[in-house]
Amino acid sequence: MTKSTLREIRIAQKITQHQLSEMTGISVRTIARYEKDIQTFRRAKYETLRGIAQALTVSVDDIFLDDGSDFMK
Repeated sequence: MTKSTLREIRIAQKITQHQLSEMTGISVRTIARYEKDIQTFRRAKYETLRGIAQALTVSVDDIFLDDGSDFMK
């Protein structure tokens, strides 16, 4: 599992943390924490995970792909 999957997806879509915050109602600080610490992100409520996934137009599963995934290739 890579720590930066959420960050990589966000950057690939040219979305800033601030924009994602506005899209989801989640603070920039919390988004930054989720990007730095996958364990914190995993403990988030499902509704939070789903909201982030919807804003990024991916599935919740896409955010949690392992290192062998080809999502970003």
